[in-house]
Amino acid sequence: MVKPILIFIVAFLSAIIFVLTIILILVIKQIDRITKLKARQYSAYQDYLEKGKTVFLGDSLTEFFRIEEFFHQFNPYNRGIASDKTIGVLERLESNVIALKPSKVFLQIGTNDLNSKKQLRQNLLVNIKEILLRLKENLPNAQIYFISLYPVNRKAKFFSIFFVGKRKNNDIAAINSEVEAFCNDNNFVYIDIYNNLLDENGNLNKKYTIEGLHLNFEGYCLIASLLFPYLEA
Repeated sequence: MVKPILIFIVAFLSAIIFVLTIILILVIKQIDRITKLKARQYSAYQDYLEKGKTVFLGDSLTEFFRIEEFFHQFNPYNRGIASDKTIGVLERLESNVIALKPSKVFLQIGTNDLNSKKQLRQNLLVNIKEILLRLKENLPNAQIYFISLYPVNRKAKFFSIFFVGKRKNNDIAAINSEVEAFCNDNNFVYIDIYNNLLDENGNLNKKYTIEGLHLNFEGYCLIASLLFPYLEA
């Protein structure tokens, strides 16, 4: 009697895992479609926008940053796309940023690479450097800034681990350190936000985050105050 029950339980759990896997694959494909759609939409706006302004480029941490309100006097353009990775930024760099001929570019990208396949994580630094060099080559008169990757906190909420995923603060700090050195050697400006967001345990301070990865209003207020001098300069 026990054996049929065990077979049923195993079969039932296998079916659930199969269904969840299919759902996950469909969600990932949909996210990819949305990301590419946003990139195309940004490209379509180019002819209607004034050139020579400031551009913020990145993933959801940039897209959700209400720069239009925080920095309204500078009329910045937000080119953040949720779920984007370094390879995605490289693909849309020309159409979404360079075509605008900005005077300043604030780049922050890489956290999603850290939560991806091993190959993407390994290529993270190479891609960041390539993005910076392409910007410099195509926008020789622009000031290029790299905003450090933010820390995470997998204990901020009971469900935070699902949002933080594979990201680890040791890895983030190491990447920031290497990018900072690269910026110093190649005339880019590195902006340290990471250390300003840490709590006493070296994690993203709970008061600045929604779920351990993304920032809340208070977090963005802090970042806006740290970035303002660079926009004003």
